[in-house]
Amino acid sequence: MRLKLLGILTAVVTSTALVASLGSPAAAETSSRTSSRSFGYTQVTVAPPVYAVVASAGITPSPVSPGIAFPFRGTLAARFPITGVAAPATVLHRGGLTLAKGAATLTLTDFDIELARLTVSGNVSGSIGDVGRADLFTLGLSNRPALGLLSLRLTATAAGALNQTFGVSAFTAGQTFGYATVVPRFGWVRGDRHLAAALG
Repeated sequence: MRLKLLGILTAVVTSTALVASLGSPAAAETSSRTSSRSFGYTQVTVAPPVYAVVASAGITPSPVSPGIAFPFRGTLAARFPITGVAAPATVLHRGGLTLAKGAATLTLTDFDIELARLTVSGNVSGSIGDVGRADLFTLGLSNRPALGLLSLRLTATAAGALNQTFGVSAFTAGQTFGYATVVPRFGWVRGDRHLAAALG
């Protein structure tokens, strides 16, 4: 299963790297977090059981620009622009998501999909302070491909931040928080062929 997952992620990174190389003559620019260029997006869909917990706890999610959020298949989805790639095999994003309940807030931004470690990291800030970059999710194969090709499982750090911020105990390490699909703007036909082969 790990080999199949690596095949999927390699196809994603290869497609995105192709897009970046076509879209900019300078490698440094394609890996810039502050670049205004967008090479596609990653869609993240909150797992329906998690969305139910968030709603029942009175926690309100909202996007951090240039990310967007919208209702999707009975839950919430968000799209974050891809700004480029960086070594080793990392897909860079801008935007993020803020979760709020009263004065309590937790903001996650600038996600990195890191192929080498099969993790997603992001900048963490809010009521718990400015934590900086932390590992938020580990990646796996999705059991709900209609919501996303990859599963996002909470790390202990992310689960702890959610529980501490909102005074709950509903989040645990290894829990499926959501699902993700990476969609490069160009080169997707080639990437899609590799994805199909990887999925078998």
